[in-house]
Amino acid sequence: MGFPKNFLWGGATAAVQCEGAYDEAGKGLNVADIQICYTRETKQGNTNYTRALLKERIEDVTQAETKNYYPKHEAVDFYHRYKEYIQWMKEAGFKAFRMSINWSRIFPTGLESEPNEAGLQFYDELFDELLSNGIEPIVTLTHYDMPLGIVTQCQGWYGRATIDHYVRFATVCLKRYASKVNYWIVINQINLIFGESFSSLGMVMDEYEDFTAAKYQAVHNEFIASALIKQAAKQIKPTLQIGMMLADQMTYAKTCDPQNVAVAIEKNRMKDYFFADVELRGAYPGYAKDYFKRNNIQIVMAEGDEELLKQNTMDFLAVAYYYSHCVDENGARCENPYTKASQWGWTIDPIGIYNAMSQYWDRYQVPMMIAENGIGVEEVPDAQGKIHDDYRIDYQRRHIEQLKRLMDEEVNLFAYTMWSPFDIVSGNSCEMEKRYGLLYVDKDNQGQGSGKILPKDSYYWYRDVIASNGEKL
Repeated sequence: MGFPKNFLWGGATAAVQCEGAYDEAGKGLNVADIQICYTRETKQGNTNYTRALLKERIEDVTQAETKNYYPKHEAVDFYHRYKEYIQWMKEAGFKAFRMSINWSRIFPTGLESEPNEAGLQFYDELFDELLSNGIEPIVTLTHYDMPLGIVTQCQGWYGRATIDHYVRFATVCLKRYASKVNYWIVINQINLIFGESFSSLGMVMDEYEDFTAAKYQAVHNEFIASALIKQAAKQIKPTLQIGMMLADQMTYAKTCDPQNVAVAIEKNRMKDYFFADVELRGAYPGYAKDYFKRNNIQIVMAEGDEELLKQNTMDFLAVAYYYSHCVDENGARCENPYTKASQWGWTIDPIGIYNAMSQYWDRYQVPMMIAENGIGVEEVPDAQGKIHDDYRIDYQRRHIEQLKRLMDEEVNLFAYTMWSPFDIVSGNSCEMEKRYGLLYVDKDNQGQGSGKILPKDSYYWYRDVIASNGEKL
């Protein structure tokens, strides 16, 4: 069957990884602004924060001259150069651009009752530029950009008060941009509550006796906020499409030992299906209740929470797929002998995208999109100023081939937004040199470089893929 004529080919980024301008036009500090990769000499990434580390980073960032280098403060200057980047996307034929609104541009501390007009105006102009170039924005409302006021005053997503603050922010955006944005993802990769715990949940680990249990309580609050946002969106404009997003963590059993298979099933349930079951089916599944009971985890619900979830399920599923996982009979991560790995140790498993999306489709029967898919590699231009990234072309080609299998099976897949149209600062490690882009941006890990943009071979290849609607791979 192939891809439908209206299929949305494009690319994806996050505001905190590309915009820069971290302290301009009234923007407040967020979790990404204090996540460093480097001191002046040493690499130093962080995913979990203590009270002491949080205090140290805030004090450093708020001084006139910081002792550390924070790559996301400048990133690739999309804030000032977005027209240039959009022009490159237009010339490649992009139909869609998945991006995020920086929460702390709109509500600087997250606690204000009224939004920052300068932040709203920036996204007005950005959306207008995309639409005038024939590119549909697909917008993530929060992508690791929680304002620090929510962290310090509300305990991040653990605090029930955060629900009201986030719904206020989301409602402002939905009302303001309802005529410009059709597709909305409420929370980026809602299931990444362990590897991305501070970035995702804004929680400080030494504030809790049981940090894991606290994270699941925080996720419940995210579920409630998502349902309230879905409810509000349908009142604002019934045709708005409100989606939830998973970071696919599909896990294989290393062997066909029944115990190994049972362990893999539980991994898939609690890493992926639990989150989607609540947001797409509208209720906590029995296996999750049993898991919580076995692990002494109690979810505190307010009156009306269960009915709210039941009545306000999400419209579509967005999935970030990079690699698959494998576990032994004890549940320990292990190498898959049938796959190879990238430079950063991420399994390269194109068939895995078919395996995962097939199971999501069979389970949920809702429209789906690939929100992220790509490979990070260290790259430098050759003597002629070219980057011959055949490895990236091979990676994307083999994944898109598996998506064609899904289309032949009549799976409702409406978009593919690869990660990323241009090089950006990496999410966790904050490295610039872990490059995913079709376009090379001349910046290094310490922020040195001209900022010049160079198309890689993959840029021209992807342009042909889009022009042929996925037939020329």
